[in-house]
Amino acid sequence: MYDASPPPSTSCHLFMLTLGMLLALTGPTRAGTLQLDSPSGTLRAEVWCAADGRLSWSLQRLGRRVFDASPLGITVDGVDLGREVTLGDATSTLIHETFVTRGVKPQGTNHCRAYRVPVRHAASGVDWILEARLFDDGFAWRYRVSGTTARRVAGEASGWTLPPTAWAWFQTDVRNYEGEYQRARAAEIPRHIETAEGPRALRFGPPVTLELEGGGYVLISESNLRRYSGMKLQHGADHQLQTVFADDPNGFTIDGEIVSPWRVAVVVPDLDALVNSDVIASLADAPDPQLFPQGGREEWIRPGRALVTWCVFGNDGAQWHLQKWFVDQCAALHCEFLLLDGGWRSEQWGFLAGGADPWARLKELCDYAAGRGVGIVVWHAFPEGRDDGPGLTRPEARDEFFQRCHEAGVQGVKIDFFDSESREVVEAWEDLTRRAAAHHLTINFHGSNKPTGEMRTWPNHITREGLREQEYLLWGTLPRAHYAALPFTRLAAGHGDFLPGYVRAKYLQNTRAVFQMGTAVVATSPFLCWPDHPEDYRASVFLGLVQAMPVLWDETHVLAGSEIGRRVAFARRAGREWFIAALNCDDQE
Repeated sequence: MYDASPPPSTSCHLFMLTLGMLLALTGPTRAGTLQLDSPSGTLRAEVWCAADGRLSWSLQRLGRRVFDASPLGITVDGVDLGREVTLGDATSTLIHETFVTRGVKPQGTNHCRAYRVPVRHAASGVDWILEARLFDDGFAWRYRVSGTTARRVAGEASGWTLPPTAWAWFQTDVRNYEGEYQRARAAEIPRHIETAEGPRALRFGPPVTLELEGGGYVLISESNLRRYSGMKLQHGADHQLQTVFADDPNGFTIDGEIVSPWRVAVVVPDLDALVNSDVIASLADAPDPQLFPQGGREEWIRPGRALVTWCVFGNDGAQWHLQKWFVDQCAALHCEFLLLDGGWRSEQWGFLAGGADPWARLKELCDYAAGRGVGIVVWHAFPEGRDDGPGLTRPEARDEFFQRCHEAGVQGVKIDFFDSESREVVEAWEDLTRRAAAHHLTINFHGSNKPTGEMRTWPNHITREGLREQEYLLWGTLPRAHYAALPFTRLAAGHGDFLPGYVRAKYLQNTRAVFQMGTAVVATSPFLCWPDHPEDYRASVFLGLVQAMPVLWDETHVLAGSEIGRRVAFARRAGREWFIAALNCDDQE
């Protein structure tokens, strides 16, 4: 906790600012305060040192305060570099570029004012850079600490002081992000939960979405998570969400320059702007031109729909005698892919019946599927010690697996059971994605975290889980409010493998078949997996929709009447065709 009001004299000194006309002021400011503006001036951030020496920030939109004083800082080798600092001359540049994206729309736009603020920590003499970017619909910052040796990051002071009257939507599963979204006033968000070992701090897996009193929305998350531990949030003093590294509680070591992910607040007037925001993707690195010379337009990166051998079949769906039948069902349903899910490398589940070689069988299946216009995507576990093949924790195992897949004719892979966002796992995700791209394979992560802009950096990253999806309908229900929260929380941060579109009565649970078809329109995923039995789709009145459902959209609009947790109405265009879906998620309806 800290006093955010800077006194006339403070340990933080501001030198001459070289931002030209960007420094036009609209009113009185704190002494020694940097003002950072978005390209059109819609958003203005302020950065200063608080009375206790803490580097701080605040944000307003069109003159209306969004975030009050909130802390900044990173702790490296035991030194909190966000206290007792001086700020140097800030510089800025205007960025305007477009990039390939998939799902909500075909092209993203990165239009922002980028700032670099030199910072010196007085006691240690360490110089570092606070980087900030102001979009007209978002504010982000990160820390850049130069160096050539190995140093330990113990934590960050990064936080967001929430408006106490705002409604917050959040979920509390920080292992694989499969929590149900719930709602609370910012001033009433729980701080602790009871466990067998006693109370512990309640943590949230971003994104967290705020409904502001008087209108407007904010989404809090991170972008460009690379060589770092994933950010969780916990509720601190004064309605503040604080950054914690739950999967690396003792910190983590970085060799050379330390560059944190971007800490992000998407700030928009309405839900349509939230769903269409490019802020998180814009902050991610551009794709490697060596791997993606066409910038993400490579022909081998194919989106599409798939049937799944697991969902309603369990591991029995991997039996060898079913696979060509599955391919035939894909062709009949106009699905571009078959996802050969868990169990396919195990004698126990029948794929290897008769002592067959798994790779010979896989090639036979890929050849058969290619003749039917269907691509094969295969599942694999990440950790070691499972009964369906060796894990992928070692680089040499990854290369061997991807090479064998490529030789067999596989077009994509689904990697499962990470269940962590530690620095080590984050590096494994990136290494897996890079190696998959080198073998022209798309990749789908399950048992994973929230998206942080990977769809831009790694165009072959075709979808991911990291949400509570409709796998849960196989044994229970999802709250209706969860359906109406996801498009404006987790799915607003990036695509998600939601498994929409059950039609068999036993799996509808607290929904109806028409509701299920609506979820396929609302839940964005360039790799759309139909979870139900193929014969039920073929007998359904929705057969034509199943056969025609787009996975990429040219336009997406959130319609009037949509409300987080209650109602979702989307209008989406693919080519000349419009698809409109409305989900009524009021529990009382």
